[in-house]
Amino acid sequence: MMKRFISLFLAAFIFMLSPGFSRGDTEYHPAGSPLEGYIKDISAQKVTVEQYDGRVSTLAFTSGTLFKIDNLPASWGDFRAGMEVYILHLGQNVTYMEGYSTETLGYIPPGGKVRSGVVKKIDRNQIIIRLATGREETYFTSPATIALKNGRNVPLSTLYEGDSVRFFFDEADSTIISRISIQGDSIKVKALYRGTLQVTDKSYGRITLNDVKVLTDGTWKDVESVMQFQLSDDVGIFTAGSKIPLNNLKYFRGKTAYLAARDFFGKDRIYKMVIKNQSEIMISDKIEDINWYFGAFELSNKNNISFNDGTIFIKNGRIVDKYSINPDSDALIVADGRGSQNTADVVYVYNEAINNSSIGQNFLFAGRLDEIVENQLTLTDFFILNRNEWESFDEDKKLYFDDDTYFYDLEEKKEISRKEFYSKDYAVDEKSDYAKDKGLKDWYGYMYTDGDRIVAVAVKKRMDSLLRQRITAGTVESVEDDPMTGITITVKDARDWSSRKNQWMPKNQPVRMGIDTALVIKDSKVIPYQSVKPGDIVYSVRDDFYCKILLIK
Repeated sequence: MMKRFISLFLAAFIFMLSPGFSRGDTEYHPAGSPLEGYIKDISAQKVTVEQYDGRVSTLAFTSGTLFKIDNLPASWGDFRAGMEVYILHLGQNVTYMEGYSTETLGYIPPGGKVRSGVVKKIDRNQIIIRLATGREETYFTSPATIALKNGRNVPLSTLYEGDSVRFFFDEADSTIISRISIQGDSIKVKALYRGTLQVTDKSYGRITLNDVKVLTDGTWKDVESVMQFQLSDDVGIFTAGSKIPLNNLKYFRGKTAYLAARDFFGKDRIYKMVIKNQSEIMISDKIEDINWYFGAFELSNKNNISFNDGTIFIKNGRIVDKYSINPDSDALIVADGRGSQNTADVVYVYNEAINNSSIGQNFLFAGRLDEIVENQLTLTDFFILNRNEWESFDEDKKLYFDDDTYFYDLEEKKEISRKEFYSKDYAVDEKSDYAKDKGLKDWYGYMYTDGDRIVAVAVKKRMDSLLRQRITAGTVESVEDDPMTGITITVKDARDWSSRKNQWMPKNQPVRMGIDTALVIKDSKVIPYQSVKPGDIVYSVRDDFYCKILLIK
């Protein structure tokens, strides 16, 4: 008996000395398991974190630990006690730590205030947000309002309905927003899944589905026979418009479920879920009218579809409030019902435009360069992209440029300076002897503007046939450097604008387009085409395969 006791004591003692054992107020975590919570203490060697459930853990940093704050590269010294963090680790060693700063926008003076919520509606300088309490409040922007996204200053036009925001005010009783913090791309819907519910693990907030499919190019495509999904802490689960407590989800085993997923550190996390009640029917049509009192919209084919608080509304790649849906929206509807009585489980709005909201004043021009001087040009016989169609004008239009304008020569395939732009022969007096002797003609150009200020201009000797061009929107599926065609993107969930039908026409297969010589614009700035990445929502002007202008939304 004594020998057995000594053996057990030695085994316990050896275990306590092993690297995997932790004493005191810390605990051991198996390799690869994520850890989330608040920093209690941090040094160059280690970090102590209080997890959301109250447990405290101390982990060590190594030379290979990757640090980020608000998705930007950082060092351990940038982290502070109280900051929320997400940690990946192997044993007791941190491999990745990301923090979420509440101080990005600076100090809020005494008497100031902060409001956090989801943008419900944007009407020029008026923004309505829905707070965590469910209450709605209205605030206003001014010319001095600053907007930040991922730590960068961005135009107010970057804001979408459905974005998560934090408003900062200089005075407690003010309704004028001084600064706006906009959540990054994690707010976007990464995928919409359908599958058969099998297992609900309430303890870990996970569900398992069989026969999983993903909505791509207007149809359900197979993904995996079995998949496990993590639910967000505030996931909304509905059936037939009624909310389902997570405790009761197990009773819906064998039912079909629709899941809206966002990206959470490279993994899918479910933010809204609808259990199918009867039978599915998919409809692609225009919403002609909306009856808010009865909770229904009328389609162009005169069918009526009901909707409710459980309906998943997706617009501009984001989950939005039902009041963000407008008449004249083109949508793919996944309806649930029988016969003529159908309720929308999913409404996926196709509509895209140059401007995200009425805040934006961006335009696309195309036309002949009639005159160029030091800081302005005159367009003649020009076109403007209006409601996804080129509209012609037989008058002159003055536009202005500066040293921040991006200039590109499509013939030479290179960027040029402002001085080169106004001093070379891109615009000439065609009746002059100089022009006749040298055979010079006015060039043509595409211009992306903010009001009358040119953000970017690309010029070429001959005007393209605008009739051949199509407006295409969708989501980048892949980017490749094709030896035959150069940098080529594949766009899924693509739709072309139809002038004849006056609506977006979804395509049943991806669209490929070359972007080597395209003007690529994001947040009202030109970016390198190499910066385009899978998951980007795009709005493009293309001539068949060749993209002329690509807006990253």
